[in-house]
Amino acid sequence: MKIKLPLLLLIALLNSSIYSKSDSLYFFTSDVLFVPTKAGIFESRTGVTKFTDKKNLKLDIGVSFDVIGLNSGIERFSVGVDFFTFSNLRSEQNFKFPVDAIDYLFGINLNYKKHISLKNNLALRFRLSHISSHLQDGHIYERSDTIFKPFVFSKEFINLAIVNEYSVNNELHLKSMLGIDYIFHSIPGSISKLSGQLGLEARYFLTDILSLYVSNDLVLASVNSKSNLNENFESGITLGKLNSRSISLYYTFYDGQDYRGQYYGSYLNYNGIGGRIEF
Repeated sequence: MKIKLPLLLLIALLNSSIYSKSDSLYFFTSDVLFVPTKAGIFESRTGVTKFTDKKNLKLDIGVSFDVIGLNSGIERFSVGVDFFTFSNLRSEQNFKFPVDAIDYLFGINLNYKKHISLKNNLALRFRLSHISSHLQDGHIYERSDTIFKPFVFSKEFINLAIVNEYSVNNELHLKSMLGIDYIFHSIPGSISKLSGQLGLEARYFLTDILSLYVSNDLVLASVNSKSNLNENFESGITLGKLNSRSISLYYTFYDGQDYRGQYYGSYLNYNGIGGRIEF
């Protein structure tokens, strides 16, 4: 299934019998069809967040882009890839940031977007991904009389998400996102198979390229047979046009299950400030 599904779509896109002369095939573009809410945790980013109440930083490095796509009137289709990491760093004197742990994610995505009206767009994304987490040489191990045994954390999952973008006017833009994850293989095996996501976002343009935004992401998941509602809030200022390359400065707040694999089952709460480059 991991191989056949993208190949079948690729063959379908290349088959001239499925699209008319007005349709166009394109390759490699930064204009991705599916643009998630800014507060979504498991999305590709490039930037850094400093936890204001802890001596830690979160470093994001990665990208998602569409490899091949098809324009067909008011509808568009694409096949893309995801490659990104988020790292937990410790902050020490002399501008040193030892790496504590890193989570790696890679996978493929299939996307669909439709212009419902001049003000309303709808996008769907199917994602097949692998994520694993690893302690690094900057991790501080607790003193113990027992021998340390490495902790393995990895999972393969599918994600189905839908985003609705609505432009109230030229200045105010609203976005809502619904998603569901299904984990079909994981280590440890006790990880809950299903989780649900709700994201809401509002963005107001002060000028053509300067905007303010508020974004909130809620994830309902179970850990050790106990359900948790995890919240990630983000608000900031962005320099750049809508759904284009930009730079954001933001404040963020997280409360809920620790999303870092090496700290699976732990509770995480922090305030932070950060910056991000969006491709």
